[in-house]
Parts: sequence; structure tokens; C-alpha cells
Amino acid sequence: EITSMKKIYGFETAPSGLLQITPEQATIVQKIYRQYLSGKSLGGIADFLFEKGISSPSGKEHWGRSVLDVLLSNSKYLNGIVNFDDYFAVQIEKGKRSNIDEDSNKRKATQYYSKDVLSGLLICEECGAVYWRITRPSGEIVWRCSNKVKHGKRVCQHAPSILEDDLKRAICEILDISEFDPQTVKANLECAHVTANGSLVPEFIQREYVEMGL
Repeated sequence: EITSMKKIYGFETAPSGLLQITPEQATIVQKIYRQYLSGKSLGGIADFLFEKGISSPSGKEHWGRSVLDVLLSNSKYLNGIVNFDDYFAVQIEKGKRSNIDEDSNKRKATQYYSKDVLSGLLICEECGAVYWRITRPSGEIVWRCSNKVKHGKRVCQHAPSILEDDLKRAICEILDISEFDPQTVKANLECAHVTANGSLVPEFIQREYVEMGL
């Protein structure tokens, strides 16, 4: 059981104020994760749910892609609905698909398609894996080496977890900006290597300037 913050599909609020699993909805969540891992797109999953007569969380006949996308990223489902391996397998798959347009099946022009500009930006100096954004049951957001999350210290021993607020402050210092601005980050940072002591070693986007004569 986890503390109730807002209504989450698959859970209901018990008289104690804690969230408890709703078995029928939990089964649907599990189906959605399996469909995604089988290769179905968000649109394909929405069609599957419509064909099965499964209404969306708001009671509509059709599920929206954005609703499915949020559901597939909600770490609350690790509390008894989705197993650890399936959840993180989905996050890896989402990362692979994040730069592909579902309608045309072509790669998008920008490498920063993710809703969070930091996704794919942080690289573990020890093992070379990307960092993942993790929401703890308490609501606290941290970034952790994906290898360490998946395999523990046997693969990556020293990669630190970094609080998102601390991470954003560090990036502001690197870019010499007073407030965190995703567009500024996107325009200037190629990546940032996370060292064992939690400091960031940035790599900046290189620009070529060509002088055009008249």
C-alpha cells in the first residue's frame, strides 16, 4: 500500500487513506504493458482496448495516446501491479521509440523528443549507461544509472543517485543561467557525464560557423 496523492488507474483509496490495488484495472494495466513490449504502438494498444470494450480511465470508449504514455511511465505500478523487469523493459523500449514518429515510422529531426530534456542527456562515467528519471513512492524524483537500476552494483558500483533539484542547479551553474530552461539546455549541452562523486562533466554542442561571401 502507498500513500494516496491523486487517483491512479489501477488503484483505489482505502478508508485508511492509502491506495490499494483494484484487481480488474490492475489486470488491464498489465495487459497494456505486455502489449507495448510485444511491439504494439500506443495507437495499436488504443485500438486493442477499444476492440476489447475496455473503457479509458475517464470512461471514454477510446484511450488517448497521452493517457497510455503516462500510464507506461508511472513508477507507482511497481507497487504490486507491474513487476520490476517489465516496468524497466518498457522504459528502455520507450527510449528506443522516442525519436520515431509512429505515423510515418520515420526518425524525427530532433534528438530531444522526450518530454524531459534531461532524458538521454546524463551518462554514467563508470559504465557508460544513460541515467533514468525515477519517482520514489514518497514523490521524490531522482536520477539513477540505468545499469545500476537494472543490475545493481555487480555491473555499476559507484554511480551516485542525484536529486532532480540538485541536478538542475548544477546544470544552471554549468550554463551560467539563473533559472533552469529546457531550451537553453537543449541548445547547448550534448551530454553530461556523471562522476562517482556526483559532479557533472559536460560536453557542449559544437557549432560550425561558415562565412558566406557576397
